[in-house]
Amino acid sequence: MTNSPPLKTDLIKFLAIICCLSVVNAIAQEATSPVAVSVTTARRGTIVSTKQYSGHLEPQAEVQVFANVSGKIVVLNATIGQSIAKDDVLAETDASAATLAVIRAESALSSAQSHLTSTQANAQARVESQLAIAQETLMTTQSQLTETKSLAEIRIRNQLVQAEVAYQAAKETIAKSETNAEQSLTRAKVELDKAQLDFERTKSLHEKQHVSDSDFEAAENRLKVAQTRYEEAVVTAGQFQEGARHPSIERAKAELNVAQKLVEIRGWEREVALAESKVTQAQAAFSAAQKLVAAKSWEHEIEIAKSAVSQAEEQLKIAREQLNDTTLKSPINGIIATRHANVGDHALSATSPAAKPIFTIIGVDVLKAVWNMPVQDARRINSGELVLISINAGTRNIVGTIDFISPTVDRENNTVLVHATVPNAAGSLSHNSSLKPGGTLTVSIKTGERKNVQLLPLHAVLHIQNGSGTIFTVRENAAHREQINVGSIYGSEIEITSRLINGTQVIVTEQHRLQEGTPVSIVRD
Repeated sequence: MTNSPPLKTDLIKFLAIICCLSVVNAIAQEATSPVAVSVTTARRGTIVSTKQYSGHLEPQAEVQVFANVSGKIVVLNATIGQSIAKDDVLAETDASAATLAVIRAESALSSAQSHLTSTQANAQARVESQLAIAQETLMTTQSQLTETKSLAEIRIRNQLVQAEVAYQAAKETIAKSETNAEQSLTRAKVELDKAQLDFERTKSLHEKQHVSDSDFEAAENRLKVAQTRYEEAVVTAGQFQEGARHPSIERAKAELNVAQKLVEIRGWEREVALAESKVTQAQAAFSAAQKLVAAKSWEHEIEIAKSAVSQAEEQLKIAREQLNDTTLKSPINGIIATRHANVGDHALSATSPAAKPIFTIIGVDVLKAVWNMPVQDARRINSGELVLISINAGTRNIVGTIDFISPTVDRENNTVLVHATVPNAAGSLSHNSSLKPGGTLTVSIKTGERKNVQLLPLHAVLHIQNGSGTIFTVRENAAHREQINVGSIYGSEIEITSRLINGTQVIVTEQHRLQEGTPVSIVRD
C-alpha cells in the first residue's frame, strides 16, 4: 500500500512519452507526404475591352387606339394590364347605322345585278326592235310625203270652196233668222196690244164688280206674258240691226279668209315641206338605229350595267368595312397600358380633330434600350452592332442591337442619343416578366480587343501587387514558387504578361500549404 503512488506516477510518465513520440512521428510523416493539388495551364484568348453607359428601357411600340367610326361605345373587352394579341377585339361602337347601310348596299347590288341580267337578255332585241320601228316610221313618212304632194293642193282648194259655201250658208241662215225675228216681233206686238186692251176692259169690269177676281188675275197674267214675249222679240230683232256682228257669220268668214290665204300663199307647199322634214327626221332616226345595230350598242349597255354592278359591289364592300370598323381591334401584340373611355361614352373617329383615344397599347415583345453617350464614343459604333445590356434589377448580359444613332448632338452635355432593340422573352408586364419598360439599365459597348493573350484563373495568382504576382508550378513532383508579371483582370481570369513555357502546370488549389520544393501530387479531374 505504501508503494502504489510512485507506480502510478511512473505509468503516467511512460504514457506521455509514448504520445509525444507518436505526434513527432505523425508530423514527420506528414512533412514527407506529397500535397494533393489541382493544376491548369495558361490559355490563349481574346481580350475585349468595353465601356459602360447608363440608360433606361422603353416599349418599342406605343400605340393609341382610336375609334374607326364615331359612335357610342357599347362594349369594352379589355382592361388595364391585360395581354392582347394583334386583331383581338378591344371594343365595339353602335353599329345600327352601319348595319342599315349594309342592308341598303346589298339591296342596291341586287337591283344592279337584276338590271344586268335583264340587259344581257333584252338589250340586243330592244336595239334591233328600235331599228325595225325606225324603218317602219321612215316608210310611213315617205308614204305621207307622196300623198301630201299628190293631194295637198286639191285639199286646200276644196277647203276654200267649202269655206265659201259655209260662209254663204251662214249669211242665208242669218237672213232667214232676221226675217223670222221681225215676224216674231210683229206677232208679239199684236199679242201685247190685244192683251193690253183685254186687261183694261177686264179691269174696268172688275172695278164695277162685273167680273170675278180670278178673271181679273188671269187677264193680268196674260198681259205680263205678252209683255215678256214682246221684250224677247225686241231683243232678238235687235241682233239684226245694221252693223250687228253675228258669231256664226264671223266664224265662217274667218275660216273663208284662212282658206283664201292658204290658196294665196300656196299652203300645200308648206305641207309638202313639213312632210319632207318628217321624212328627213325619220331617215336620221333609221340611220342612227342602223349604226347602233352595226356597233352592237347593246354590248356598251351591258358594260354600263356591269360597271353599275361593280360600283354597287364596291359600295357594299365599303359599307361592310364600315360595319367591321365598329369593332375596334388591336393593331399590335402588347399590353393595355391605359383605358381612356367607358361604356356609354361617345367616341369620335380618328379623323376628327377632337378625337380622343380609347386605349393606349404598348408592345413589350421587343423593348428599346435608350441611352446617351459622348460624341467621341458614338463615332466608334454603327447601327446593327450588338451590345450587352444588364438590367439594374438583376438580369444581365442581354444582347441588344443598335438601331438608331441620333444625327444631332445635345449641346448641353455633348452627347448623342442611341437606341437598341432588346428582345423580351416573357413578353408581358406581369411580375414574372424579365424586362419592364421604365427600368434602368447598363449598356456595355466594345471599345477594342487584343488577341492571343495569356490567361490564368485569378485564384491561381497570389500576392498581386504593382503588376506582379506569385504562382506555384509543378516540376518533378514538387511545387516551385515563381514571380510573374500580370495585366488586367477580366472576370474570373487575369492576364499574364510574363512568358510561360507551353504546358507549364500551374497549381490552383492548396497554395497555402506549399513552400518552395514541397512535394505534390496532381489530382486529375
